[in-house]
Amino acid sequence: MTHRALVGVTGLVLVLAASIGSFAVAEIIAGLKPAEPEPAAQQLAPGLATEYTYAIMNHLDDFKGRKFEAGPPLPNLDHRMGAGTVLTSKGFDGVGAIITGFIQFETAGTYGFEVVSNDGVRVEIGGKLLYEEPDVHADSTSDRIDVKVDRPGWYPIKVMYFEKRNTATLILRWIRPGESGKPAPVPAKAFGHLKK
Repeated sequence: MTHRALVGVTGLVLVLAASIGSFAVAEIIAGLKPAEPEPAAQQLAPGLATEYTYAIMNHLDDFKGRKFEAGPPLPNLDHRMGAGTVLTSKGFDGVGAIITGFIQFETAGTYGFEVVSNDGVRVEIGGKLLYEEPDVHADSTSDRIDVKVDRPGWYPIKVMYFEKRNTATLILRWIRPGESGKPAPVPAKAFGHLKK
């Protein structure tokens, strides 16, 4: 190999390394707002509040103008329902859900999240959009989403989700600051909603 060819190959390797490096650096979501005022323990019930609507939908935009009814709370967001009942609703197909409450971050730092969904989903935490895949799709796992939490406490969470037909999945996983390995489903103890 000539000196000129070697220089060209070295330059190409450096350009590729720089490109790969730029893709590896993910944006960190910051500026989450904790619940104000922070709910006291006696104000919270376990899990997340749910509201359901029943219709065949193709996109989260189809939620507009629909009527929702309260449903039983969800203990967590770790549901791979297959062809069974969707979440705590009374439907097997054509179910839309608005899920609200709080998620507790016990320590400050950067949390890595993953969202697994089938079909459409939108997840907001602390007033910030965490992830959105708004249309019909088979089981799909997001890339890792890093979220910077400035202080411990309860943060509002809102999830919009729908299942069109056949199978349904909704899972929220995290890896906490200082942990290694793969993200695991957020435990039920980290969720709460206001008692009625």
